[in-house]
Amino acid sequence: MGFSSGRGAACPLPSLRCGFSLVEILVVVGIFGILGGFVTLFVGNGFPWSDPESAAVRHAEAVQWWLEAELEEGLLEQKAFILKLPGTPSNRLSLTWEGHDFSESVTYDSMAECDFSVKGGKPMTVIYNPSYHSVSPAFTLNVLPPGGRVPVRQVVVSAYARVRLSLP
Repeated sequence: MGFSSGRGAACPLPSLRCGFSLVEILVVVGIFGILGGFVTLFVGNGFPWSDPESAAVRHAEAVQWWLEAELEEGLLEQKAFILKLPGTPSNRLSLTWEGHDFSESVTYDSMAECDFSVKGGKPMTVIYNPSYHSVSPAFTLNVLPPGGRVPVRQVVVSAYARVRLSLP
């Protein structure tokens, strides 16, 4: 009983090969894929991105960042804009940059993951003045889950162009 070194040590018989065949690997990967699918089906309803309220909260944060970025751009480039806010629930916010020789529109679309409406229920036109870095009038934007009537968050913009997120 001697030990041999070299290539024949791991596979003592020349007809046997070491390792797994492609078919064996594919079978194992398929089994894991099926098991992963079952786990996703059973646990999938608990994921935060499937909850309409958490999607509305994410969009509220995104609208806050979007408004802050637009206000900063207006201040840095000394451009005014008009923001049209819906009185009834809508999934879009429309912003139009105004200048002497141009007019450009930008739209925030929640892709039906949440709705926006102004507190008070009347549509509102808001004007940003870069000379004074002010918003007139100040407003509170309700962020609602799709089809909901109770807001999950509010985006509050002060007359001094400060944007904050708050609970309703």
